[in-house]
Amino acid sequence: MITLAATVVALMLLMFSTSGDEPVRKTALFDAVYFEVTEATADTTSVTMGVDGFVPLLVVFAVVAAFIALVQIILDALQTRRRHLLAQRSE
Repeated sequence: MITLAATVVALMLLMFSTSGDEPVRKTALFDAVYFEVTEATADTTSVTMGVDGFVPLLVVFAVVAAFIALVQIILDALQTRRRHLLAQRSE
């Protein structure tokens, strides 16, 4: 879910960071997503966006998942320690 949100935000930032109608290709998230503007004819512009590679997205997902797991483990350890200290105090 977080990786999907990061991908969408990156695409939106790429989309709104282009200026004018000149041909340009911008990438984000370690070249995992791209936004490309090309000139189709003399009067029209073609826009393409998408995912260029899944490996960086998987790495981002793994890092976020590891961070969330680490926070959960630390929170659980702190709550266990708190219960233990409260039990000692009441004795």
